[in-house]
Amino acid sequence: MERRALDALIPADPEKSVKLGTLGPRGTSSEYIAQSMSHSLGDRGSLRIVLKDTYEGCMEALSEGQVDLALVAHAYPRINAFYMNPRLEPAIVFRGNTPEYGLATRSDFDFDEDMLFRETVVSHPAPVPLLRYHFDRTVHVATSNSTSQAARDVADGRYDIAITNAQAARQHNLKFVYKFSRIPMTWTVFSRKADR
Repeated sequence: MERRALDALIPADPEKSVKLGTLGPRGTSSEYIAQSMSHSLGDRGSLRIVLKDTYEGCMEALSEGQVDLALVAHAYPRINAFYMNPRLEPAIVFRGNTPEYGLATRSDFDFDEDMLFRETVVSHPAPVPLLRYHFDRTVHVATSNSTSQAARDVADGRYDIAITNAQAARQHNLKFVYKFSRIPMTWTVFSRKADR
């Protein structure tokens, strides 16, 4: 059913592309899901992925016609504001698993688990509850705009440990020191009401 809904949003003309805004920078789970959507279309249509620094930036780009659709993870704590926007509407709601998540450090960093309780872990707010479910002590967390940005913060030496996904860890040459799992997530693709 979701596939038919996606097909309805994408022109059959391979010469025409549809711009899909989602959370960047490269390596986010949002980009991963957007790429999966694009691959599922095959030769049928062209889905051009546009990465923004925040989901709010995606919605602003959608409202202003800079992108045609916007993809948002339901784990995003302020997604309700997008549902309330009278200019936007949900076009598709679907399930898509993220890449594997874990705690990542630089490859030359000597990690031990006690560091989790002494140092700050950087993460996007959405996956922070993973710490509570996997460790029985409080972990101090700093937040970033995305899991990919968290990985970049570790690669740049601002922090030593990040919650991130496998795609961002590879991109920033980090190693997992603790693996969680893929996250079974639901997503919404928003469109402008005038376009539907």
